[in-house]
This record gives sequence, structure tokens and C-alpha cells, in this order.
Amino acid sequence: MAQEGSAGLAVSLLEGEAVGDLRATERPSMSDSDLNKRYLKEGVRIVTEQARYPLNQILTMFTDTFVTESGAREAKYKRDPEYQRRHRWDGGRKSRLIESFLMNVPVPPIFLYEYDLARFEVMDGRQRLTALMEFYNDDLELEGLVYWPELNGRVYSRLPSTIRDGIDRRYLSSIILLNETASDEEQAAALKKLVFERLNSGGVRLSGQETRNAVYNGPLNDLCLDLSHNTALRSMLGTPLPSETYFATDDGDDDAGDREPVDASVDEFGVKVTDPGRRLYEAMDDVEIVLRFFAYRHIDQFPAGLNKITEFLDKFLQRGNKFPAKTLNEYRQLFESNISFWFQAGGSDAFRVKGNNRHFSKIAFDALMFASSRLTQEQRAALSEDPEAVRNTIEEMYGEHGVEFGGRKTNIADVRRRNKLAINALGSALTMVQN
Repeated sequence: MAQEGSAGLAVSLLEGEAVGDLRATERPSMSDSDLNKRYLKEGVRIVTEQARYPLNQILTMFTDTFVTESGAREAKYKRDPEYQRRHRWDGGRKSRLIESFLMNVPVPPIFLYEYDLARFEVMDGRQRLTALMEFYNDDLELEGLVYWPELNGRVYSRLPSTIRDGIDRRYLSSIILLNETASDEEQAAALKKLVFERLNSGGVRLSGQETRNAVYNGPLNDLCLDLSHNTALRSMLGTPLPSETYFATDDGDDDAGDREPVDASVDEFGVKVTDPGRRLYEAMDDVEIVLRFFAYRHIDQFPAGLNKITEFLDKFLQRGNKFPAKTLNEYRQLFESNISFWFQAGGSDAFRVKGNNRHFSKIAFDALMFASSRLTQEQRAALSEDPEAVRNTIEEMYGEHGVEFGGRKTNIADVRRRNKLAINALGSALTMVQN
């Protein structure tokens, strides 16, 4: 099925890829009387309850499972490592949390979402739960304690009995967003997103993809996470692999600014991992870049263009999570073949615009990946035989139309112009190669 933009640039959608209307939400102006009526009619209220968990029961509670109707065993409390941010606490951060409980220093509550009756997801506080579970499982050796340095090097079972009893008397508080808050799945996702964003607004601001990862988790989101590990993409971004532990903090207390810069290093796949790349990875910007490629195929259905990119990506991901497995498999092949094409053509600099500090340009990525994805496999293969021709035509395009790729032009007309420029550039390169 072909989707036609007003500029006449056809996008061949895959079977099962249609997402419907993605236009930005517009709220009409309303009188006070109308506002009062809306308030009474919609009646949207966040329904919560509070709970307190004894610390010495955390390990049992959060490893508790139940048997589903299908006979599968699932966790009662979901603590999926990919659910929240990519931050990981180091031993010092975990130990200081234990010291806070020991001294009865107030610790913020964790936040749970009841996705089904008495079934919960951890929206905020996974790092605290992980630290407590490791502590009670004797997997955390205390270190870096400030007021109790005498306890450094000890695990829970080796603490003096009175100190163990003192910690066991403490509680971890929680706030639970209840299932009955929303009337349907779409409203539940919207309210969950609202709560998650407000919950984190007092600390370090979450990136758009970090919020999406928490609120719109699903098959397409998982695919984007997986493809963000693509070696060619990582080479362009300088991002690490998940196994390369990156210690930071959670819960609005990020001390990233205190870390010493990390020198570039080459990993086992030959990727030069950089400190900017680590920051991209931390904010999940690499995952968003993958999502942009898929969403951009539907940009003509979002007249606001890139001016409201967050809303565009939110809506697309929410609907894309319902794509059939066949469509997602084709998405994987489409991304991998196109990112490989550009890596062959330009290496790690493929999406860097001359005069733009030679940084990775999302706008260049959008247009070039869009243009190459319209080519047949045979056409991309022909161009791959002469990468210099591709590089030269793209550099000529930047030289003549650099202002279009400067990052300030984001409305839908600008998007279409860049798409056409990129398509024409590849067309010229193809003509050169074939003659």
C-alpha cells in the first residue's frame, strides 16, 4: 500500500503497518462554564493507595510469583531491567541507601502501577528495591559508608544482631496507582505517562524515550531497544553495549556531573565508545533514533512535522506496539539493511553534516534513511559498489542546501523538502553508478 505525501513522495507501507490519524491533539478554547462541564463530565481522577513494606520482607515480596490461567508462572511485581532507565547504582550508592535506613533517614516512596488486579509494575524505585534485595540476600557488601564506616565490608548476615534488628524494623513506603483509575487501555497509558512524568519532574528530567520506555513498553519498543545495539549504529553514536555497566543514579538524584570524563575506548566489536555516546545511551537517545526511522515513514500523517516530535513518537509507538509479528520482522530487516548501507557509504560519519560540528545529525538521519529505504535492494547494492559516489552527492547536497539541515527547520514543509533533496541526491548517485 502506498501512502502519498503532498510533495508526491510515496512511501510503501508494509502489510499491517497502517496507524491511522496521528495528528497533534488540539484543545479548543473554552469558557469557564464549558470547563466546569468538562470537569464534571470526564471525571478523570487518579486513584491511588499507600502501603508500607517491612524491609525484611522485601526479598520475599518482590520475588513472589503466581500461576496464570495458561499455566505460566509470572512475577507478582514486575521489575523488568529494561522497564525503567538504563542507570545502574554502584555498590557505594546501594550501601548509602542501607545506611539511610539504619539511621532512619526519610527515603522517598517507591511508585507502583497496578496493571491488573493485585499485579504490579515498578514505575519508580527499582534501584532501591534491587539494593534491598541484594542486601538481604547477602549479595551486597557494604562500602563507602559515611556515618558507619565500621560496617564497611560486611554483608547483612554478618552485621551485629542489634543493628540487623534495627534495620529490619524499618519500612519502605509505596504509592500505588490503581487499575480503576482509567476506563480503557488508551486512557490508562495517557494517565500513566502523566503520573510518570510528574513523578520525575522534581529531579533529573527524563528524556522522551525514557518515559516512552516506561509507559509504552511493548513489541515495537522491544524491537527498538534491540536494534539500538546494532554495531553500525553504535559506531555512528559511540554508544556502549548493555554489558558495559554504566553506573549512575536513580530517583531524581543523578550525580553524572561529578563523574570524571571517560576516554574513548574500543570495545570487542571495534566500536569506539565515547563519553558523549555513553550519555546518549544513558538517556536512551539511541533507542529514540531507531524509533524515529520507523515513525518517520508516517510523517505525512502528522501535519505538525517535527515541531511536536515527542507527541508524534508517543502516538506512533503506542499504536506500533500492536503491529503483527510479521510487520515487526520486516521492520527489523528494513532498519538493518538501511543502516548497513549508510555505514558502508560513510562509516561512523555517515549522518554528520559538514559545518554542524560534525556531530550525528538526527535531521540528516531522518532524511537519508527515508530516502534509502525507498530504494530496492538491488539499487542499494549497486550504490554500495561505489560508496564514494554516494558520499560526493550527499556532500554536494549539504553544500548547496546546508541551511535545510541546520536543525532549525522543523515544520512539515521543511521535512518534505529534505526528503526530496535526499531522494534526488541518491537518484543522482545511482545514475552515475549505472552509467
